[in-house]
Amino acid sequence: MIPNWSAIETSFLHQPYPQQLGELAAALARLESWCQQNASRELVPVLLSESLLYINLLQQKSHINNIELAQLQKLLQGWEQDWLDIYDNPTATASLGSVAATWSKRVLEMSGLLSTAVM
Repeated sequence: MIPNWSAIETSFLHQPYPQQLGELAAALARLESWCQQNASRELVPVLLSESLLYINLLQQKSHINNIELAQLQKLLQGWEQDWLDIYDNPTATASLGSVAATWSKRVLEMSGLLSTAVM
């Protein structure tokens, strides 16, 4: 099943910036999860595309965090391009999941949602 990218984009754009970063963090956490549990050859590219869509939309809306988002974008594009090779290598798949988890935590920190929830 192909995602309805238009609906996803519309929903994403109706959220405030911190929640948009939260959506990106969640997408990266799902990527990590799928890499830990026998990565799906078909699903992981969709998660990569979702994360890249979110980054593109975030970069259009704000210049805050753009350097870090550009670094993440480049990384995701490489993973997307090399996915079939990564998929065939369990070590590379595990590494992708680990790096996605690190970025998920970083993006969640950038969102400020955790500090807002504590207050």
